[in-house]
Amino acid sequence: MKTLYLLLLGLCCTAVAYGQKLEIGAQLNSGISRFGGESATRTTGLSLSRSWGHGPGVSNPYGSRYNIAYGANLQGQYVTSKGFLLGTQLGYEQLRTTAKIDKAYGVWSHSSSMIHPADGKAVIIANYINLHPYIGWRITQRQVDLDLTLGSDIGFSQQMKERSEATMEDGTEIKIREDRSESITDFRPRLGIAGYRGHFGVSMSYAHGIKNYRANMDGADMKLYTRVFRLGLLYRL
Repeated sequence: MKTLYLLLLGLCCTAVAYGQKLEIGAQLNSGISRFGGESATRTTGLSLSRSWGHGPGVSNPYGSRYNIAYGANLQGQYVTSKGFLLGTQLGYEQLRTTAKIDKAYGVWSHSSSMIHPADGKAVIIANYINLHPYIGWRITQRQVDLDLTLGSDIGFSQQMKERSEATMEDGTEIKIREDRSESITDFRPRLGIAGYRGHFGVSMSYAHGIKNYRANMDGADMKLYTRVFRLGLLYRL
């Protein structure tokens, strides 16, 4: 992390030396997010009674189906006379993922089967403080500034929780409200494009996580990564 900040400082000094302007702005964004990797799942099951004596639980709540994400950022960037960009965003965001629940396991009602039809979804909600350093290039055409950027999200996990629910065949609803213990610094290389006309602009970006959320699990080679697509509204001073 220290190396990254020293690199950014060096680039800032270079930008200042060769002539630049500083732009300050803010962004509101929404989008979609999911988990990727072999440990993410589109469909999962509900265990009616977990082995350690607690109530119902989802066997794998880390879904590969997209769900809504949203956040807000403050942005500062240097733009040189040649169009080179150097900037960073700092903000707060909430990412959500979904897996479909299609069955339940365990003893239920008067059924002799241990597998029962169910309909629901498992949702993971993760909150982050997000730092996004980037470099890029500006193209100006007909009073429109088009910024092409390459950087990385550095997401500092603040809270991760599960909010799952399913309806059994007889109409019984089962809800799971669980705060999860995962605490991670997530790294997501990110490509972006933003267009400005005057003070206002729009942006689009994709971030592809490379930090494995399951790297510390003993006795298993599991892989779980974040994937985030964002659309944003921008305002610059």
